[in-house]
Amino acid sequence: MRYIGCKDNLLPFIEDAVLSRGIRTGTFADLMAGTVSVGRRFKSLGFTVYSNDILAFSYVFSRSYIQSTHTPADLTDMLAELNALPPQPGFIHRHYSEEGTRGAERPRRFFSNENAARIDAIRNRIDEWRSERAISDDAFYGLLACLLEAVPGVSNTSGTYGAFLKHWDPRALKPLVLESPGPVTGPAGFAYRQDAADLAGKIVCDVLYLDPPYNTRQYASNYHILETIARWDNPAVYGVSGLRPWRAERSAWCRADSALMELGRIVSTAQCRLLLLSYNCEGIMPRERIVETLQLRGTVEVLEQPYRRYRSDRDRESRRYASNARVRERLYVLTIEDTI
Repeated sequence: MRYIGCKDNLLPFIEDAVLSRGIRTGTFADLMAGTVSVGRRFKSLGFTVYSNDILAFSYVFSRSYIQSTHTPADLTDMLAELNALPPQPGFIHRHYSEEGTRGAERPRRFFSNENAARIDAIRNRIDEWRSERAISDDAFYGLLACLLEAVPGVSNTSGTYGAFLKHWDPRALKPLVLESPGPVTGPAGFAYRQDAADLAGKIVCDVLYLDPPYNTRQYASNYHILETIARWDNPAVYGVSGLRPWRAERSAWCRADSALMELGRIVSTAQCRLLLLSYNCEGIMPRERIVETLQLRGTVEVLEQPYRRYRSDRDRESRRYASNARVRERLYVLTIEDTI
C-alpha cells in the first residue's frame, strides 16, 4: 500500500532494536499505527499489540489485522461476490471520477469512471450485509480492510489524495480487485481510535512505539478519500481535490513546537520498559531536543538505518531520482529508568 512513512522496509531494524534488548514477548503499543505494518509484525512475533490511530481507515486495519485472531471462514466467497458486482455510481463516482464531476472547471480524475462506481457498489454492499446482520463484525472490518488495501492500487495519484494526476496512470485504468489479506497470526490485540498522547498514560506495556509525522504534511487531508471510504458518512466536500472536513483530525505533530510538546506529554506519562521513536534525519523536531525530552525518563540511544526516501512514483525516462534520495531513519530508544 502506498503510504507516507510506511515502515515495511524498516521492520527488521525496528524488530532488532526490541529483541536485542531482551524483550522477546509481552505487550507492544503502536500509538500511531497508520497501515499497522509494525503492529502486524510484532503480533506475528507473539506480542499482544495495542494499535491506535486517530484516523478511521487506520482503525479499520487495526480492528481487522490486530484485534482479530482469525480470517472469517467465508471471506473468500464474500470477496468473490464483491468482485463480481456491477458498477453502481454513488458518492465516490459523483465526486472523484471524471464522469461524475464533468460540469466542474477541473473534473476530478482520482479514479476511472468504472472503478469509482465499483468502489461505491462494494462499499454499499458491505454496509448492507452489516445492517442485515448477514456478516460478523470481524467480517465487516476484514472486507472493509480489503477494499481500503485495493483502492490505492487503482488511484490516479502520485501516492496521496491531495491531488490527482493530469494524465491517466496505467495502473488507474486496471480493474479494481479485492484480494484476501492472508491468515492472521498471533494473539488477539486491541484497536483504538484516540489521540496518542491521551492514550499513552492509560496503557501499561513492555514496548511503546511512536511513528509520528516528520513534516508539515497532514495525513488527514492527504488520505481524505480513504477516510471517507472507511466512514462512509457522505461528507460535504470542497476544493479542487474534493476534500472532506478534516481539521478535527489535524495533527499537532506537524509543527516543531507542538510536536515537542506532544512528545513531552507521552514521555511524562508512558508506562513501559522501552520507548521507541521512529523519526528520520529530515524531521522538523531537532535531534538534540528529542534526546533532551527523552532523557527526562531514562537512558537514550540513537540508532540509524539508511533507506530510500518515500517516493510517490518510479524512475522513468522523463524523471530520474538523484543519488541523495536515500535518507537516514533514526530510531530513538529510551530505556525507562523510573516508574510512575
